[in-house]
Amino acid sequence: MPKRARIHFVSLRSSLVNLPISIYGPLVERSVRPQHLAIHLTLIGSGSKTPKNDNLEVYVGWTGMASASSLAHFNAGQSQEEGGFETIEMDPQYAQGLGLAQGDIVEIGLLHDLPHAKSVGTEPLTSDDWEIIEIHASHVESTLLSQVRVAKVGQEIDVWVLGRTRVRLRVTSVDPPAKNNALLLTTNTEVSIAPKLHKANKGKETSQSSVKQANGTAKSSSASKEDSEVPSTSTGISRILRVLSTRHFPTWTYSNYDGTELLAAVSATTLAGLMATEHHSLDVAKPTFYPAQFHRLSPPLDPSSSSTKPTSTSEPTNRVLNPGSSKESDPTPSQPAATNEIYVGLLDDIPNNHIVFSALPEGIEDWDLVLVNLEKKEKHIVVEKPAPLVNGVDREQQSSDFLAGVDDILDRCKRFCVNEFIIHSQTQTVQGLSGLLVTGRSGAGKTSIVRTVSKALQSDARTFTYIQHIDASKLSEQPVSAVKAQFRYWFDKCAWHKPSLLVIDNLDKLLSAEVEHANSFRSRHLTELFVQLFSSNARTSALNARGILLVATAESTKSLHSLVTSSHIFKEVVHVTPPNKAARQEILSRLVQIRLQNAPDITQKAEEPLNFTELSLHTEGYSATDLKDFVARAFHQLAVRATANSLPMELTHADFAAAQPGQTSEASPLIIPYNDIIGLNNLPPGLYETRRVLRETLEWPTKYGPIFKQSPLRLRSGLLLYGYPGCGKTLLASAVAKECGLNFISVKGPEILNKYIGASEKSVRDLFERASAAKPCVLFFDEFDSIAPKRGHDSTGVTDRVVNQMLTQMDGAEGLDGVYVLAATSRPDLIDSALLRPGRLDKSLLCNVPDAEERKDILKAVSKKIRLAASVDLDEIASKTEGFSGADLQALLYNAHLDAIHASISGVSLESKASEADQSTPVRYTILGTGASRKGKGKEGEADQAVMSRAEEMALERRLRQVMHNSTASRAKTSSEGQPKDVSAVSKPHTEVTQDFILKALKTTRPSISIEERLRLDRVYEEFVGGRSGGMPVPPDAGGIGHRVTLG
Repeated sequence: MPKRARIHFVSLRSSLVNLPISIYGPLVERSVRPQHLAIHLTLIGSGSKTPKNDNLEVYVGWTGMASASSLAHFNAGQSQEEGGFETIEMDPQYAQGLGLAQGDIVEIGLLHDLPHAKSVGTEPLTSDDWEIIEIHASHVESTLLSQVRVAKVGQEIDVWVLGRTRVRLRVTSVDPPAKNNALLLTTNTEVSIAPKLHKANKGKETSQSSVKQANGTAKSSSASKEDSEVPSTSTGISRILRVLSTRHFPTWTYSNYDGTELLAAVSATTLAGLMATEHHSLDVAKPTFYPAQFHRLSPPLDPSSSSTKPTSTSEPTNRVLNPGSSKESDPTPSQPAATNEIYVGLLDDIPNNHIVFSALPEGIEDWDLVLVNLEKKEKHIVVEKPAPLVNGVDREQQSSDFLAGVDDILDRCKRFCVNEFIIHSQTQTVQGLSGLLVTGRSGAGKTSIVRTVSKALQSDARTFTYIQHIDASKLSEQPVSAVKAQFRYWFDKCAWHKPSLLVIDNLDKLLSAEVEHANSFRSRHLTELFVQLFSSNARTSALNARGILLVATAESTKSLHSLVTSSHIFKEVVHVTPPNKAARQEILSRLVQIRLQNAPDITQKAEEPLNFTELSLHTEGYSATDLKDFVARAFHQLAVRATANSLPMELTHADFAAAQPGQTSEASPLIIPYNDIIGLNNLPPGLYETRRVLRETLEWPTKYGPIFKQSPLRLRSGLLLYGYPGCGKTLLASAVAKECGLNFISVKGPEILNKYIGASEKSVRDLFERASAAKPCVLFFDEFDSIAPKRGHDSTGVTDRVVNQMLTQMDGAEGLDGVYVLAATSRPDLIDSALLRPGRLDKSLLCNVPDAEERKDILKAVSKKIRLAASVDLDEIASKTEGFSGADLQALLYNAHLDAIHASISGVSLESKASEADQSTPVRYTILGTGASRKGKGKEGEADQAVMSRAEEMALERRLRQVMHNSTASRAKTSSEGQPKDVSAVSKPHTEVTQDFILKALKTTRPSISIEERLRLDRVYEEFVGGRSGGMPVPPDAGGIGHRVTLG
């Protein structure tokens, strides 16, 4: 027996109902979801005195909740005979719109298999409802499924905007047709709302809307029957055409036509469709232009622009809602009231459903959509056929954005985009966007590459792609809601102008990877919104992305959020590597050529033309941006030189040589300049066998590259320098790298370790990536045992992960090419044995303590910087310095030199003290003659001896000393006349280091390696060479080899 219930009003503010408890319970037990259930209500009896239609039937949805009032009646124990019907709760406003009243008795039917709707057509009941929808279309779309579940033709559905304002809609059509014209709404249902204007605007404005068909034609429909008439001057057949720019057809001209009419050209198929005839009947020899009208269709509005609130005079448009998405999709194009007249003719090589204007009309832009229909007029224009189109050749010749050195990358990107467009053309529905990701470090030229690919696709006659270029870094500070709106606008804009290419530059600045020490909530939220719209796996992805491709740039895939890579949006990843020698040569040649074309006054020197091969050798490790800056600096140096010396503006190698010292390569900031590295000639002697192996490993493959490339064997690329402290391991590695002409990156072991998980491994990857960018390069790890110890001894596991990363980088899937790894350590037994196997650190070289002959050579080399006395016996000193390392011998001579300087300073101090003593000795003198007469005293002619004060005596002594000094200096000058003077020898006296000073320093200088330490290291090196194992020996004695303790 069907279940009956009484209508009870509750303010639900939706088009859903709460079911009685007797129905709610079984549904919950069977886990029936409200989204899959429809409720059929049939009016049985009226609870009001007003007579009603007893055959009233309505279809509603279920909220998923039970009726609270039904539970109260059920607990009261009233039977149906006593009027104790259970209650079904509805919103009072919605119930009154359906024709139901409080207390009405309805029969409830549950529909579990109601068909799903693909599209539902509705219209507002009043013009006020239409205005509310226009203002709050986005909110209505996002909340429609939570308020409406079933649509039946002719039945009213209500939607509450922001929980306050009620909007009434009437269902006019459903697709597919159903038995009772009732269908269930799902996330894939498209709901269209026809506009409804105020009566005052009825005669002035039309309410037509255009629904685009698959073949490019358009049907005109209206919200009311009164406005559905077509003007008599039109043929009634319209087509939506895409506007192409005349720059794609540079030879399309009608110079022999001097009329004022605006001409436009379409393909033969398009023109035949407008004329409702076969294109075979068209006269191609004499192109005829027929009168027509065109109307611009309004594209989606940018949410970042000014408010889009419609005014009373704005033209209404059909609103197409996608309840499963979070943003309003592109509106169905509207047709403006004003019309424009053109003359449409036939022209070859124009693709179907496209139109080319001889001059763009006012208000029309490239890639716009226009609605074109022919007029029933007898006036035609016949003109001569223009010259054949050669647009492909002209476009290539006019392309000024030529990129050198990246031809393979450009071809790969173009091929991917063209193939994806071909796949899209063979299918009707494409779920999600097909993406291409271009990665590379900053300055690698990613943006230039995607711009070049975009322009190539835009000019390709097979696609004529619309380009939407976005710089994501500008949105990094905007609110999440604004970025979300932009995501949807980008898709709508590309869907409007398709085929389209959505280019998002610096995507990793917006959807960055999560990090431990920062709040990543915003990045994750934006990534989820991005994936929901563009991924094919997301439930709320775009309904149809046919004809839309996505191209993005980022520094690497790891710099993007993990959700982006796991969602498989990007089908292909193209990595932009630093340019090699041939690419740098091509880039430099192209950059210089462009600058010479832009500056006719500057020329190359005819006698010394630029050798770009040589310049490419001096720019190893430079990125494309670095090369561009390098050429700009060279031209600046030319201007400075020519202006200062009044020389002709001729570019030479000297300008590039002057520009390079100040050039800062963004690609390799860790590379040590050659000026900071000691040369091999200045290196202390010794270690001759080690030097030979280093030269063989580093210099020969670089110097004789073509020969070594033909070798079938794998070349050595890793060496381990081990030995006693102070024996020149670090100094030797840097000197050999400079002598062989290789870039040198020095890494101190502990500086790559980081406390955050994954940061240490990233540092290792970055180091090898920078070394690859600067190849040929030597990557030198000092104190290697601190970063690559044997795995298993570290309680934190940091060094274990570092060792694993280094194993992957040095061999395996990521082999090295042009990068040589040198490692230095004094404890090779502590290094993980996997790193010492062939293919990684292929050979181990011992830097031993120098013998007597090597110590003598080292003393000679170090003494070049100081002045040794002729009596110094280096053989004696070499024999007395047994066990001294190279650093100890250098310290010995430096200490002796300091002692000599101190002794020289002490001698000068004694002389100055003797001079001061001479100055303090009083000058003996005798006063001759009579004293001065006293004025006013004594008798006239009487003379008395004057008495002098102490101050007067000191002043007289100073004057006498000055006279004596001048007399001595005059005699010295007279005696030295005619003899040459060596001013420098006098002003800069040299301090000689004698044998005594060296022996004195030897008494206080001891070897840095004690005898016990040397014996222990001897055992370590003997076991390392003789019996190497991967275990971790822990001998009981304190002097064990390889014994390391980690504090927990």
